Amino acid sequence: MKRIIVILMVISTNVFCQDYINVQLTSTTKHGLLDDISKITFNAEGTVINFEMTIGGTDSENLDDILKITFDSEALGDVSLPVELQDFRAIQSGDDVRLSWETASEVNNYGFEIERIHADSEWEKIGFREGKCSCTKLSSYTFLDKKVSKYGNLRYRLKQIDYDGSHEYSPEISVTCAESTIPAVFRIHNNYPNPFNPATTLSYEIAEPGLTKITIYDMQGKEVDILLNTNQQPGRYELKFDGSQLSNGIYFCKFASGINTKIIKMLLVK
Repeated sequence: MKRIIVILMVISTNVFCQDYINVQLTSTTKHGLLDDISKITFNAEGTVINFEMTIGGTDSENLDDILKITFDSEALGDVSLPVELQDFRAIQSGDDVRLSWETASEVNNYGFEIERIHADSEWEKIGFREGKCSCTKLSSYTFLDKKVSKYGNLRYRLKQIDYDGSHEYSPEISVTCAESTIPAVFRIHNNYPNPFNPATTLSYEIAEPGLTKITIYDMQGKEVDILLNTNQQPGRYELKFDGSQLSNGIYFCKFASGINTKIIKMLLVK
């Protein structure tokens, strides 16, 4: 309680002509514009301080990690919570390429421009995904680049843009589009996004014709849904699983095609 009182006293001091709030942590220093913060609150236990942003999102810190909070006309340290990009990947789906990526956290993220290059071109913008602005939770994005298998070798990158216009490029990723869309082996990809709310995409590849059955089970092994039960020809397939009628928790998806079976784990978080 003493720590909370001290922080509240600092926050309640005169901040006129002071544009920034600087938060000194045990491991780093973060800052933000005062105009970008609409409210400062604490959790019920008084162990976490929340900085709610005027344009959406919340930056939260444990009080035990905070050494000092000050107001100043200058910012100290790096911008808090940079866009932490992870798991940027590309998968061929028929004649298309599906891009997917995640961020562990974001701050002032206006969005992502998706860029592509192949042997007969220069880098070009092919799409845009709006960012989540500022948040500390995992965020997932997807983009479908249609009818591009004819190019063969492709490279992609993301141009992450802040609200002030500054930007940073992601590492490049490559994908080689196969001339034939018939897979060589039975293959199941992890669902995306995962965790998901409320829908996620399942993708799989079949090398031989036969009966394909896709079933969802809960943690107790109870069957909760049959997504597919039909004969399919060799190829690459995708389908959506909507868990809006289910409760939070871990679910298992069983793929069966001919003599091949595989089970993946999915996490529904609402």
